[in-house]
Amino acid sequence: MARRTAREVGQIESTYTSDLGQLTWAWVLKADGKVLYRLSRINGRPERNYWREVYQLSATERWEIGQDNGRAAGLLARLARERGHHLAGNGHAGNGH
Repeated sequence: MARRTAREVGQIESTYTSDLGQLTWAWVLKADGKVLYRLSRINGRPERNYWREVYQLSATERWEIGQDNGRAAGLLARLARERGHHLAGNGHAGNGH
């Protein structure tokens, strides 16, 4: 997965298996509180798709995550699981690498 930029607070990958094959999604939490995701690979082949916004953190949620960046990965993992995705790699939300 690509390295986080200064404007990203957290980043994870998730997978979803469909009739098309194994789909890999990139999820990011931006510093402004927007949670975005996009399809990044199909069966390991890179894809370039538009980012879609799925959530906007409130000011309180942004403050809480700002106190503990580990919460960003947990939030992204929860949102991915709610949409039927599985965490990529070893199943740990990790640090975005």
